[in-house]
Amino acid sequence: ITLSWTESDPIPSIGYSITRQCHRLCEESFNDYDQKTSSSSPLVFTGINPGSYCEITSFTGTFGIEFIEFDSGNIITTLFAEPTSSPENIVFSSVEATSLIVSWDELPCSEQNGPITGYLLYYTHTTFSDTI
Repeated sequence: ITLSWTESDPIPSIGYSITRQCHRLCEESFNDYDQKTSSSSPLVFTGINPGSYCEITSFTGTFGIEFIEFDSGNIITTLFAEPTSSPENIVFSSVEATSLIVSWDELPCSEQNGPITGYLLYYTHTTFSDTI
């Protein structure tokens, strides 16, 4: 994430402190924190997982004043990526002449990289003597 800003305050800033807290969309609580300071724009945060939800809080410092919050509650969602693995423990059950049920384990959150919106299943018709 690259954060850029321009100074609009008539009192010049002596620095900025930016805090980010993130979690993957499939997790409920923040578990990835980082804080950086800079005297000028831009500021870059790296190493954030795909499909993450982040809150950014910015603080500024001026001569004679401690750092004060000047911007909070900015929400950023990182880009999604393809899952890093495939479903495991695929099970075929209730196999009939014209139907069957297919089930599998959900991917671990750390491998989803964003919301899973669906799966594609392909099948090929075989003769009775063929095996799958």
